[in-house]
Amino acid sequence: MENFNIVPTEKNAFDLLLKDPIRRNESVFRFIQLIDAIDGNCSIALNGEWGSGKTIFIKQIKLLMDYNNPQSNLSEELRNEIGKLSGTQCYDSYSTVYYDAWENDKYEDPLLSLIYATTCSKQSEFSTDKRRNLPQLLGSLADAVTGRNITELFTQAQGNDPLEAFKKSNDISSLIHEFIDSLIAEKGNRLIIFIDELDRCRPTYAVQLLERIKHYFNDNRITFVFSINLLQLQHTIKSYYGPSFDAIRYLDKFFDLRVAMPAVNLDYFFNYKFPSIKSGYIYDKMCIRVVEYFSFSLREIERYMQLVLCKV
Repeated sequence: MENFNIVPTEKNAFDLLLKDPIRRNESVFRFIQLIDAIDGNCSIALNGEWGSGKTIFIKQIKLLMDYNNPQSNLSEELRNEIGKLSGTQCYDSYSTVYYDAWENDKYEDPLLSLIYATTCSKQSEFSTDKRRNLPQLLGSLADAVTGRNITELFTQAQGNDPLEAFKKSNDISSLIHEFIDSLIAEKGNRLIIFIDELDRCRPTYAVQLLERIKHYFNDNRITFVFSINLLQLQHTIKSYYGPSFDAIRYLDKFFDLRVAMPAVNLDYFFNYKFPSIKSGYIYDKMCIRVVEYFSFSLREIERYMQLVLCKV
């Protein structure tokens, strides 16, 4: 059976930007304009059903922001290809980080996991001339968060002597502020962190991640974009605090703006993914009507058409 699913890889996100088969490019550009207009610390909830294409959508936004930042690690080949698109201009220079919360909820502490993910993004600028060492910083953060002496483990693994004053620091906010400085310095004027799949996480991990971000990342140079299904996230919060807990008001503390995922142009989508189904036959028309009647998400359309076209 042929698999029609569009895997949300960076390559597929880029290909969809070039082809714009479902006419979402304009929404991508407008979302970037929204971020451009933000002044100060802000968290945006990008709300959409599971399977509506949120991951590809935010990866497209990240690609365009990286394109507009000459200091990003975007390849020249990809930069040249993105430059062929119209409407890609940002008014600011952003350092971007993508974090898959569901992929990381196996770890004990979401704060350390988030910081580690940023180091893997190759955006951080820790160099010897700044008198800071990344393993030492991660170790200090781990010590402060967990109460255990993890700094020595990082130091031994790297073969470096820790800075004594830095090792003894237990001010998490100060450490994170310095970490943010490293991400922004020489890489952009602001930091955009995309948090994906939070609504699929364990309740404990999801709540801890939200609360740690709220407590420790209150920096005017940061914008968080949470790609979520708000209804499912409310269920997650209720699973943690209890069924009578007001999850809607609780989430209002974390999200300054709520933006709905843009609708898909079904005609364009069918022409792109399933051109044979637009033949005009009654059977084909019925398939399309079923999709419209039940308001299938993109993923549900792909699975439904997989069964239809394979006659399973």
